[in-house]
Amino acid sequence: MRWNKRTGVQGAIVACRISPATAVFAIAIMLGMVAVADAAPDEGPRWPSIYEPQWPDITGKTDAARKGDKRQVGSKPAPAPELGPPPQSIPSPAPELTTGSVESPVAKRWPVANAPRTIVVPAFEGELGLRYWMNFGETAKNLYNIPGTAMVSRLTYDGLVGHAAEMFGRLDHTSGFYLKGYAGIGILNRGQLNDEDFPPFITPYSSTMSDQREGTIAYASADIGFNLVRQPGFRLGAYAGYHYLDQKVSAYGCGQVGSNADICAPQIPNNVLVITQSNHWNSLRVGLDATVKLGGPFSLSLDAAWLPYVKLNGGDSHWLRIGTAPGDFTGQIPEDGQGTGYQLEAALAYAVNQNVKVAIGGRYWRMETSGLTHFENHVVGATAFPQPVDWKVESYGVFVQGSFKFGPYPTGGVF
Repeated sequence: MRWNKRTGVQGAIVACRISPATAVFAIAIMLGMVAVADAAPDEGPRWPSIYEPQWPDITGKTDAARKGDKRQVGSKPAPAPELGPPPQSIPSPAPELTTGSVESPVAKRWPVANAPRTIVVPAFEGELGLRYWMNFGETAKNLYNIPGTAMVSRLTYDGLVGHAAEMFGRLDHTSGFYLKGYAGIGILNRGQLNDEDFPPFITPYSSTMSDQREGTIAYASADIGFNLVRQPGFRLGAYAGYHYLDQKVSAYGCGQVGSNADICAPQIPNNVLVITQSNHWNSLRVGLDATVKLGGPFSLSLDAAWLPYVKLNGGDSHWLRIGTAPGDFTGQIPEDGQGTGYQLEAALAYAVNQNVKVAIGGRYWRMETSGLTHFENHVVGATAFPQPVDWKVESYGVFVQGSFKFGPYPTGGVF
């Protein structure tokens, strides 16, 4: 069987060896069918046919007269009938207008000699939604001596648990370009801080524990991309963009779990704020995203981004060491750094109807930087110098979301 893409009609080509007797029999059958069809009354409307000429009859003879001419040679011709208005030409079908690369859903009911030309109208469509993200993670730094050859202290905020509300959106154009992004804000209401100090800078080794609460998180991302592959069941795009993360953690109380009896001994109550760390991460990112239809109303979305440039600006406030005595800090100690990172995300979506989807998914973020903690001009009565510091942050978790699709809207003459 072969499928004719232009007319949508199936046809069969049979190659076989035909005997003379069979050919004679088949020809007799076809002649008989033609005779029956010619004898049948010509009544009712007739559909236009590209195989029959539609020119007007200039002889003035009706069908019956022409048939009579064949049967009665030499008979008196019938009077010419009155000529009516000339037959109207059949207008050509209007071209289909589509706003994408998908064929028109209207089926072609009759074969045509030339299929109408499909015109792709520039248009865009989009999606807007809300998301709840339950996230976990840690943020930590390693502080080194001035030459960077030995670790002075390590502060690890781990076991962080947060909740964030987020808005997200996407805008696709028929040219293949798209915009996407999200923005969210939330709290980090659980976690703990392990603050370690190492010999010979602090002797003996010290390790203290504090509760982390009343932390906050805010973030945003914006990307521009191009769809490299667009198929009915699969889409693959490449993008570049920007990501921002603001994270603040606060440690309350302090208890010694190491061997140093001079630090946090006796224990400081957990209603006393001892340390606040505020970090601002700015990142450039490049990545790939894809959507795969799994069958029925289900689809899977994947997003992977590499962060080739991450810039950190932060500040460390040791509240119990801020004062006016020699060796005290004058206030927040600035910190900075540059590094890299990556971000991964996946979501399984269910289409409630043509315009509404719900989904469940997960994400993972990781960023690392190397920079300096700027003690200079921030220690009372001492000449201080910047010290090397390494920072890392990890955030991961699960989310649920709902979204609404809008469009397509034509943009002819605009794009």
